Amino acid sequence: MTLTLLLGLAAGALTTISGFGGGQLLVLALAVVMDPRQALAVSALALLVGNAHRLFLYRRELAWEVARPLLVGVVPGSLVGAVFAVGLPPLVIHVLMLAAVALSLAKAFGFFDWTLPPRALTASGLGIGAVAATAGGAGLLLNPLLLASGLSGASYQATSAIAAVGMHSCRILGYAAGHLYGRTLVLQAAALAVALVAGNLVGDAVRGWLPVGTRRAFELCAPVVALVLALASAV
Repeated sequence: MTLTLLLGLAAGALTTISGFGGGQLLVLALAVVMDPRQALAVSALALLVGNAHRLFLYRRELAWEVARPLLVGVVPGSLVGAVFAVGLPPLVIHVLMLAAVALSLAKAFGFFDWTLPPRALTASGLGIGAVAATAGGAGLLLNPLLLASGLSGASYQATSAIAAVGMHSCRILGYAAGHLYGRTLVLQAAALAVALVAGNLVGDAVRGWLPVGTRRAFELCAPVVALVLALASAV
């Protein structure tokens, strides 16, 4: 439990400073100390809490014209992906996580700038949900898609939050159907949710004091850290 708290605190802080996907970093950190399927299940509960709070804060700015077709894809994609992930061998999930991290690393260092097409929100949501449920790292695909759809500021925050709430809710249902949850995992998820919020606050406070060059270094460092975690969890 102590290690889970420390990982959540570190993941929240680094994500806030760097802007790197919090879900992906969190899953990878947890997968170092537990079965990757359990890491996916624990992170889903913690991230649902965080995103539900974010949705409440920005609910008045929600862009329903983007959120509706996106949710139509995200909901079934996440549910099917979660049910599928429960039966996968841990090695396969580790490979999927490594693939997602490699993609993040390539994007961070400018090797490609491809994004999902906004005109295909439902189809894109289907893929994003499946990726989140089996490997984490949905932010890599979701965030550029929302930006390409013309969202920014509070509308971007609200729409990404409702997509995440739908995604994590269905992930939880799928993992629960596969009997991944027990008392210990639920307690770990609750502690993790608190640690994530605390880490976000720490990262927000530190970010304001960092020079632009240092923040950019963190932005490039985060996917490298993710790669190291992915490799460590696979060993």
